[in-house]
Amino acid sequence: MIILDVNKISKNFGYGQLFEDVSFSLNDGDSLSIVGHNGCGKSTLLKIIAGIERPDSGTISIKKGANIAYLDQTSGDRVDKRTVKEVIYEAFKELNALKARLDKYEKQMIEKPEDDKAMVQYCALLEEYSFKGGYDIDVELGRICSGLNITDEMLTKEYTVLSGGEKTLVQLAKALLTKPDLLLLDEPTNHFDIVRIEWLEEYLKSFKGASVIVSHDRYFLDKMSNKILDLSGEQAKIYNTNYSGFLKEREIEFEKQMASYKDQQIVIKRLEEQIKYFAERGMATNSSTLCNRAHSLQTQLDRILARKIERPQEQKQLKIGFKEEAKLSKRVFEAKDLTVYAPNNKKILDKVSIIIKTGEKVALIGNNGSGKSTFVKTLLGIQSLKHDGEVFVGPSVKLGYLPQIINFEKEDMQLLEYFRNDANVNEEKARRILARFLFDKQDVNKQVKNLSGGERIRVRLASLLQQNVNCLVFDEPTNHIDIQTKESVEKAIEDFDGTVLFVSHDRFFINKLAEKTVEFENGKIKIYEGNYDYYKKRKGN
Repeated sequence: MIILDVNKISKNFGYGQLFEDVSFSLNDGDSLSIVGHNGCGKSTLLKIIAGIERPDSGTISIKKGANIAYLDQTSGDRVDKRTVKEVIYEAFKELNALKARLDKYEKQMIEKPEDDKAMVQYCALLEEYSFKGGYDIDVELGRICSGLNITDEMLTKEYTVLSGGEKTLVQLAKALLTKPDLLLLDEPTNHFDIVRIEWLEEYLKSFKGASVIVSHDRYFLDKMSNKILDLSGEQAKIYNTNYSGFLKEREIEFEKQMASYKDQQIVIKRLEEQIKYFAERGMATNSSTLCNRAHSLQTQLDRILARKIERPQEQKQLKIGFKEEAKLSKRVFEAKDLTVYAPNNKKILDKVSIIIKTGEKVALIGNNGSGKSTFVKTLLGIQSLKHDGEVFVGPSVKLGYLPQIINFEKEDMQLLEYFRNDANVNEEKARRILARFLFDKQDVNKQVKNLSGGERIRVRLASLLQQNVNCLVFDEPTNHIDIQTKESVEKAIEDFDGTVLFVSHDRFFINKLAEKTVEFENGKIKIYEGNYDYYKKRKGN
């Protein structure tokens, strides 16, 4: 049965067409992922389906009586002074109202035991409450909170004090607990560790309704999608496959269109040469036959130009390549019996030992709070926590470091001025470099404090490219950036001959780059000589 039907939807905010003539339908069990570059309208389309935005044209039809749950990308910005549990309990709004009515009638029966009418109403409500799952609320709440690792301690906290990622977690739990028929998810896995993401994947696999997802997590898209809506081209297009299948189909389409374009260009050039030849010869010899031939060929050319095949455009991507410092120690990093303590003297890391050698590409994985970033900062000597054991850094290491949270010393500076000073280049070169990182003439005048998370990463990458490095250390490098930028970063790292150490929850990124995967758990580490899929296989998952 069709749950959602989208018919010829268009949207224009006045500064250019976001998308037009978008059409698709979803049945029970369908999962559609919307892909495309930042700014192409993915989140806007979700808001239109949710009824928050209105389309300029077209219609949205949703099955009558369908329950819709929408997880907003900005859910982490909300302010609410209630406890987390009270916020989540909003998911049971109907059941809560029923419970309030039950309590009312129960009180009436206590006060007036002879009131048979109240007894009849109470029994009817009790049956409805039970049928709709009222007595399963705590079981369902426990199941979802356990899967998303929302602890009892978090449930008692004031919602406002949570981090952005924790707020998203709470809003996701609330959305799932409404038992929707149509689930709209905008970046549901942002800030989630792998365990939470994989639990969500398993949950959604058993989800009986339809879902529409916007995500930059390619592994997640592969697992979840049976349809892809691509908004990156001039015309929106549906692919009945997952993300990897979409990439293959799009590449085949590109090659076919390029081949057709080249074939047509050959025909056009040949006709133009023939037209010129017959026209000039006809004029020179005053031959109506030759002139008529030129006219006939021109008519043929006009028909072809009316159906002209456009040259397919490759997506605009960053062109990244790190400047490499050739000399590098055989041992880049070594930790020996490294123990790091929290301020309360609890061990974050407990006697961790590892050697990272020249040229290795090593991924650090584990739950949030398992000590990955602490380990990296201890290696680099940039954290003040008490620690025991030995840490060694090779004497010839030239480091390029991308932290998880990127701050600028002078947040009020304009981007152009900041980058000129940071990279030590003149204005012309600074503009040229920033343009390569997709900052246009208006962007370079922004104050750096107003840059988004993805823009901050692009600025830091641009600065790193101006340095000679032989070792890259990245802490969550793919947070906040779109798929096209991720692909550019991946290509640059693949081409980099130096050592790479990175913390990531992006399984696609880990699979692409890691030659060694280090799992952090309960203060200890375990080393796997392969990428993420190898790690999962060895773990038996």
